[in-house]
Amino acid sequence: MQRKATLFTIILMALTFSMAFGQAYTEDFEDGDISEWSQYRADEEMIQAIDMTSAPAVLIGGGDKVGYIQDMDYSYSGAAILLDGEVTDANYTVEADVYVYENATTSAYTGIVAYADSSHQGPHSYGYYVKLVADFDGDNRFRLYNNQLNFSTFQYSFHESIDASIVDKTEGWHHMKVVVNTNVDSTVSYQCFYDEIDLGTYVDDSDMNTYMGQPGLYAFQQDGVDGLAGYFDNYNVMANGTSSVDKKFESRPVTMTMHQNFPNPFNPSTTLSFEMHEAGEASLDIFNIRGELVTTLAQGHIQPGNYQLTWDGRDNQGQIVATGNYIAVLSKGSEQVSRNMLMLK
Repeated sequence: MQRKATLFTIILMALTFSMAFGQAYTEDFEDGDISEWSQYRADEEMIQAIDMTSAPAVLIGGGDKVGYIQDMDYSYSGAAILLDGEVTDANYTVEADVYVYENATTSAYTGIVAYADSSHQGPHSYGYYVKLVADFDGDNRFRLYNNQLNFSTFQYSFHESIDASIVDKTEGWHHMKVVVNTNVDSTVSYQCFYDEIDLGTYVDDSDMNTYMGQPGLYAFQQDGVDGLAGYFDNYNVMANGTSSVDKKFESRPVTMTMHQNFPNPFNPSTTLSFEMHEAGEASLDIFNIRGELVTTLAQGHIQPGNYQLTWDGRDNQGQIVATGNYIAVLSKGSEQVSRNMLMLK
């Protein structure tokens, strides 16, 4: 495949890209300010900050607001693409809590976008971007692909179909993440995660791909009327190599810490470890992905110290829970720390 840059140019580009990401982008939509967001296409509907109660389900730890995108009146074939970043961004991690749909009546999915540049001339359509979406209809898969559809073959120049058999596909809130890096040979690597489960790393070596671009959010529905309503929260973009643990809680006062449960995935039990740095009324609760309380492991006035609790995989009625994703939430006053857990049978 003929490339459009010499090796020397590519190396210089890679060195530039390693420094190109100048700042982090975070958005929890709580202040209602969406002024830093931009449309991928002119006249596309803008992202909105709406009340959490307007989403299909409440996101535990999500606050009072969520981001909402939708292609109304099918003006862009059902696809809504909203971005927050610069077209010069490269080598970053983009992640968000995403409301994922299951068994939609038509082809419909939500996800996150990386390396979007509407001015980049791809071979089959205007602009170029790559998105990771949860396509949980009859295919039960993730799709990582660009927008370069060849209308002769009806194939995308970069398209990966990723097995979703090991993850919780229950409709509701899930965490999606993509670590994107430009390589010295001008290919681009995408490492994909879902609820902290590594889905693998995939390389885009297609012709005329982008080497940098904006991150963002994506929702699509092919029904000919309206696009899918996409709901998102705790959007975060960071330069690769920067720690991402507890990013969505890092601006809050830290008087407690909770570690990832072990083992994870688990069956039938798992251990949760946490530290209380100050005494106070606190609770450790387990929720399902729909935000419903499953059980409470601890509640009351907890003294400073290190604690370990084992969850036996049972709900508050003593019944073994179903295979799926669960959320451990440690709460104290206005503070809250959560960890995603996966029960596999």
